[in-house]
This record gives sequence, structure tokens and C-alpha cells, in this order.
Amino acid sequence: MENIEKIDGMLTHAENAILVVDMENDFVMPGSQMRVEGAYATLPAIKRFLDYGRSNDWAVIYIYRIHRPSGIDAELFRRHYFEEGKPFCIAGTPGAAIPDEIAPQKGDIKVTKQRFSAFFGTDLDIILRGLGVKNVYITGTQYPNCIRSTAVDSMSLDYNTVVVTDCCSAASESVAQANIYDIRNMGIACVPSSEIMK
Repeated sequence: MENIEKIDGMLTHAENAILVVDMENDFVMPGSQMRVEGAYATLPAIKRFLDYGRSNDWAVIYIYRIHRPSGIDAELFRRHYFEEGKPFCIAGTPGAAIPDEIAPQKGDIKVTKQRFSAFFGTDLDIILRGLGVKNVYITGTQYPNCIRSTAVDSMSLDYNTVVVTDCCSAASESVAQANIYDIRNMGIACVPSSEIMK
């Protein structure tokens, strides 16, 4: 393995990067208003994959959806939550935090967004190119929204893009499978973490 330099615990070069998309308490934890049904069950698989990536000097990048309390930066179709006094993913609140099981570690990178794609209006592409990343592995929630749009943008930017199927979730298995079918037909690899960690 090549000698990988780190500055203050952060990688300065990595050919592989794991994106952890929207795995925040408001989307993951039972009882939260925005909970994605399948998200909580993916925590063990995501943890195993993150452990594997870190042990091989892969970059780990957490993608947070973060909104202002007023909701002025939320999509129009979601602003009613804020108007009704049911805001979500507000900076500094427990709902915007990552569950303890997969909490960020020293050296991990954090990127905030306000739309589905982790690339839209963010510095993610600059970060990936600065690291020299060639392979992007996508984990998180949920398939038809943030996973799919992030995967399409990653492919469009010419990264070798892989959706890690057991580390991603949707409201139901049928929704997950329908999206995997479409994503594969766009030429994006969709494989379980076990195949990657061989």
C-alpha cells in the first residue's frame, strides 16, 4: 500500500471515498417525523463498511442535510413542515446529528447540502478532486431522492461510482429494488458491501 500522508488526522490523498448521505437522526431513528423506514436497519452494514474503508485509508465524507429554522432553504414542496412548526435537520439540533453507531471520527470530512444531490451547491467535487479520488462509494438514505441524484451526479462528473446496496435504504424494499434497477440501467454499479470488501 502506498504511503498515505495525513495532516491533523485528515487524509491528503485517497483514490477511494465513501459518502455517507443523510444518515441523520431525523431520517434514521424510530419515531422521527422524517424517518425512512429502512434506514435504521442499515447502520450495522454501514459501520462495517466504514471500518473497512478507514482501515484501508479511504476518505470518509459525511453528507449532512442542514436547514435554517425558517425553512427558507428547503425545497418548496417541503416548506410546509417548517410553516407547521415541524422543522427537520436544523443545524445544532439532535435531529441533524449522525447516530452514535456510525458517528464521524477524527479526519472524516463533513459537507452540508440543502437539496437531494450531495454535489448540488456544495464543495464536494472540489474536495474529491483535491484528494485525487477516482472511486466513489455511496451509502445512506434514501434511494429515490438523495442516493439516486448523488449517484447520477457522481457518474456525470466521471467518478467510478458504486452504490453500496446493503448500506442504502428506502421506505420499502420494493422502492429500493425499483431504484436499483434504474440506477444499474444508467451504468452505475450497485453491489453489496461484501463484494467490495473481498
